[in-house]
Amino acid sequence: MSNYPDWVNKYKERGTSVKKVGSEYYLYRTTSKRVPGKKYPQPIQEYIGKITREGVIRTKVRKISTDRVKVYEYGLSHALETLLPEKFLVNSHDKETMHFAFLHIVKWVSPKSYLLRDIELPTIEQLHISLNTQIKRYERLTGITIEELKPLSELYLVETRECDMLSEVTSEMREIFTRLGVGINAV
Repeated sequence: MSNYPDWVNKYKERGTSVKKVGSEYYLYRTTSKRVPGKKYPQPIQEYIGKITREGVIRTKVRKISTDRVKVYEYGLSHALETLLPEKFLVNSHDKETMHFAFLHIVKWVSPKSYLLRDIELPTIEQLHISLNTQIKRYERLTGITIEELKPLSELYLVETRECDMLSEVTSEMREIFTRLGVGINAV
């Protein structure tokens, strides 16, 4: 018989274990697994939740598969795209060429951008444009230098099989997004 109170023991069933940390009680699913080179099976515990007098408060942590995780730069690219003026796409070149010119700007400042997923870009030479000229044109039309947006390059999009999520938005990033009037999309 365990030394735990009756209100804790009633939640302990076969295949589970209870741990006391401080004055709190936690319930775990317990199994074991043979490990090569070890004499005895090794215990495996999976956290179920916290035990209270009212019941077990199940964990809200959701497990996701990490076998297909991709990380892309999001913040800087999102700001560049959101601020992209329609006037940038209207030029002596056709709209598609100018869209590719914009994507080359993104590639230049952020080679791991989420905007470049699954896109095969024609080369600058094939587009017959000057990247430096297009960067200066973008900055002139938006009134913002790409250098001002650099702190946003630390905001990442994490893509998994189950869902997409953003890394932490720092207060500096939030201030830049707010100042520019750029919303941060929930992914």
